[in-house]
Amino acid sequence: MISGALVMREFETARIGTSWDPAMKTVSRREIALLDLHQRSINKKLFDLSYRTIKATNWVGVIGLGERCIEVVPKIDEPNELKVRENLLYMITRAGIVPLSVADIARLASSNKPLLIAYMELYVDQLAREWRKGQIKRYIPFEENRMCLKGKLVLPAHLRTNLLHQERFFTVADEFTSNNLISQTLKAALLKCKEQAFSSRVSQKAKSLMSDFEEVSDIIPSENEIKQIQVDRPISRFEPLVNMAKFILRDISPSPAVSGHSVYSLMFDMNEVFERFIAAEIKAAFISESWRVRYPVAGKSLLRRNGKRKFALRPDIGVHLGGKYLCIVDTKWKRLDRNRPYDNVSQADIYQMYAYGKEYEIPKVILLYPQHSDLPLEVAEYEHIENAPEKRILICTINISEPLSLRTTRSRLHRKLREIVL
Repeated sequence: MISGALVMREFETARIGTSWDPAMKTVSRREIALLDLHQRSINKKLFDLSYRTIKATNWVGVIGLGERCIEVVPKIDEPNELKVRENLLYMITRAGIVPLSVADIARLASSNKPLLIAYMELYVDQLAREWRKGQIKRYIPFEENRMCLKGKLVLPAHLRTNLLHQERFFTVADEFTSNNLISQTLKAALLKCKEQAFSSRVSQKAKSLMSDFEEVSDIIPSENEIKQIQVDRPISRFEPLVNMAKFILRDISPSPAVSGHSVYSLMFDMNEVFERFIAAEIKAAFISESWRVRYPVAGKSLLRRNGKRKFALRPDIGVHLGGKYLCIVDTKWKRLDRNRPYDNVSQADIYQMYAYGKEYEIPKVILLYPQHSDLPLEVAEYEHIENAPEKRILICTINISEPLSLRTTRSRLHRKLREIVL
């Protein structure tokens, strides 16, 4: 059980009351006000809010509301919340959304702390270990009005500054310093960990480490600067930390809220996670083959109007050989139901798959869903009627309830994906 957080499953409902009570699944109106303001500021519906209830959506992860946390875990066939968290961490890592190693996944999954706290604590602990082994130093051009000629004379600035002080020289010279962009990025993420309010332990750890960064300026790098950061071989041991710092600054930075409280969000759209995860695993399943996997697939259009393409088609994943597609795979993060019409597959999705088969001229299009209960690998098969009976639409499922971090599970997953595609 994850302690300190109110834990919900996807699409589960909790009550809104006068006080916060994780055991009774009750969220206070103060947290609801914070959450409502945050959702408006980011223009995303992480939760459905009504007067009396809060309902989780397909967004999973954890959100910090002041000193409180709500953690949402995927709705898969595994009752143990920590094991569900481990699979989620593996999926978002394979999807390339969060930078984590296998060891990081194991540590975060086994922690009974809310994921947001565990992630920040992991960052602070690893940064302390690596920084104290040796700081990151770089040669940085530094302009200064010096008493001696050092480096290159900056003539315009020298003439402007030293007209009455001919004993001085305004020069630019390289200095070997820890006050560089990479160090500033690491410190900026550390400052975020220090300022958060939902874990005094993490805040204290970050505060203790700040003294080791006294020579590094308190600068929040711009998005452009962060994108330009390159970690070379001499400091390669810092690469995981730089990636974690980028993620903290880009995706976990707080949004302003009411009453002086901030909202920290580490939430993931399971539609995107499942799509990118399956794309990565299909690539891994065919890595030693001549088949190639494209993600995303180059778009086409269904119709034209006045010579311009209309109604764009953008399939998720394509498997091809020599430029010719074998099949297209579209993922859907949705639970199938054998007791509902068409197994709960929407007609709109079927129409879309039909258009893929027709326009891309491929024999097989696959709709891939997460497996649950006793669903088979192949749930249904449909054939085109007119002039192309060899074209098929398959409704398939893949099991993501088993421990994905195990090599045996991954091997089995790859075999099943190959079976579906081929």
